[in-house]
Amino acid sequence: MQRILDSGAAVYLLLVLLVLTAIALIVSRLSYRRYRRRAEEEEYRKREASKRRYVTAKMKERVLERDNATCRICGISREYLDSFSEGLGDYLLLEIDHKIPVKQGGSGSDESNLQVLCWRCNRKKSGSRTNEEVAAMIDYGIDRMKKRRGIFRR
Repeated sequence: MQRILDSGAAVYLLLVLLVLTAIALIVSRLSYRRYRRRAEEEEYRKREASKRRYVTAKMKERVLERDNATCRICGISREYLDSFSEGLGDYLLLEIDHKIPVKQGGSGSDESNLQVLCWRCNRKKSGSRTNEEVAAMIDYGIDRMKKRRGIFRR
């Protein structure tokens, strides 16, 4: 009789272990699914954000031509730098910037939301300031260069 109880207790113990293992596997599987879903959602958000911000090479060319390769904030241009010395304008780093940042609801692929900025103005703007705020902050640009140029030519 004692052996029957021991084997019954062993079966009961094995059954409890089996149920606990099944529960652990189910919980683990649910956690993994939740993790995968979050990872896929994050990947989707990043992919969509990169699509919104993507500016094609042709769009860049059209915006540079439209803005005459001139920074919309400080006014510096390749032509102006070339007036000092031929080829100097080639060293001016111009970038295409969103007037209204994509993260603030601006369109990433609409040319009317794009503008040409020099690298200095673009860093100061950094997606959180308006052109007017940056213009008030800067201590460089075409106006200041013209004043200096006048001083040095006397």
